[in-house]
Amino acid sequence: MRHGREFWVSTVAEFEQGELTQKSFAQRRGIALATLQWWIAKLRRERKSSVSLVPVRVIASTAPSARTGADAGRAIEIKLRTGVRLRVTTGADLDYVVALAQRLG
Repeated sequence: MRHGREFWVSTVAEFEQGELTQKSFAQRRGIALATLQWWIAKLRRERKSSVSLVPVRVIASTAPSARTGADAGRAIEIKLRTGVRLRVTTGADLDYVVALAQRLG
């Protein structure tokens, strides 16, 4: 039995939302464990490498607190494609934030 990509994307998503082991899930669905494991790894690699940054234009605020530095230490929130929200302080290291976003996918 040969299944296409759409089948595996939905099957892996179903597995990841459940609480079964890979072996139990494969047995219940009647699919080969090795094939399930291969697709899980493949789709996770794709998600990990699909994180991209988009250009952002920052406009200086005219608010008095922005001019006095009162915003120092405040957080910004980044919403990833997966729906995960990442909140970091405005002074966070950009390389660290990018690496973290890639790991969280």
